[in-house]
Amino acid sequence: MRRFSLGLAFAISALVLLSMNVNAAEPEYENPELELKFNLKEDKESLTPQNKLPSEPEAKSIGRAQYDQYPLFRNNREPTQVGTWTSEPVEFGLTISLPTMDIWWQGKDPDYEADCEWTFYIHQNDQQVSENTETCSSNGDDLVRETYNVGTTLELATGDTFAIELWYEGWEDVDIYHDNVTYDTGINARGNHIFFFGAMWIGSQVNVEFAEAWPTNWDTNLDGGFVMLMGDDGYMADNKKADVNEGSKYSITLTNGTADLISTVITWNEVTGNGISLMMDYTTFDHMPSNGSANGTGNQAIVTVNLIKAKQLLGDEGGILGLPGFEIILAIPALAFVARRLRN
Repeated sequence: MRRFSLGLAFAISALVLLSMNVNAAEPEYENPELELKFNLKEDKESLTPQNKLPSEPEAKSIGRAQYDQYPLFRNNREPTQVGTWTSEPVEFGLTISLPTMDIWWQGKDPDYEADCEWTFYIHQNDQQVSENTETCSSNGDDLVRETYNVGTTLELATGDTFAIELWYEGWEDVDIYHDNVTYDTGINARGNHIFFFGAMWIGSQVNVEFAEAWPTNWDTNLDGGFVMLMGDDGYMADNKKADVNEGSKYSITLTNGTADLISTVITWNEVTGNGISLMMDYTTFDHMPSNGSANGTGNQAIVTVNLIKAKQLLGDEGGILGLPGFEIILAIPALAFVARRLRN
């Protein structure tokens, strides 16, 4: 009887593994619309959601003022190119809208007002697809963050890139601050950038599996606290006890074609809190309540997922069919999104 029970236990385990493999072949997923900031990187070439750590310094670029200088005045100004920043090729086809761009800037000549304009040229691959010119709101005396309209939508196929070509026109040179958590100069992109395949909380371990249109370095994001596990009574899991690994391969049929993806899995170990929620972003966020009290600023993570701890189905003597040491883990899907916040 014991041999039969042991064999049955292995059979049940095999069925559980088979079920997991079927789920991997035909995945269930969430593909929410999110808004990401594509940052102008310090190399003056890259456009990416990746951000520096909060302790790393910002970069600067210069908007050059070109004009004719006379003894008492300046005249005949012309626009000059600041630079072109290009994204990595997209991993799967999607539609993105580029509503606005944020620029941190300050004038360099205290004797003149900038009275400036910015022109935004958007490129898809090697083709220009839009152009928009916006007037500066401030005079350049102080360091300010201004938001300008871009108003472009792109239909990206797998392997496509997009770029922002930035031009400046004014009466004084200006410093442009970028590639920093605070000085978040960059273009805002709305779209279904990310697939979530699951989040699991079993015992003292939590993992989340997802795939991105533009992969980022999640070791860096963990170090920066851009992704956190939060719990009751202020519990916060230790990101130093988290690992980032390559996950599974998926093929997903979309309205604009097939997406062939390789997922990323983040696993936290030694999780001891209760009421665990996953909070993910690409930059820092306020994890305190956003109910208008002094405890929160309202700058919440772009995605928050409530996790449900897996149940254990045990026999009368602590195992399957009375065999100690065997158990089935019943993993309850945890993709219950409670926040899909589009930043303004």
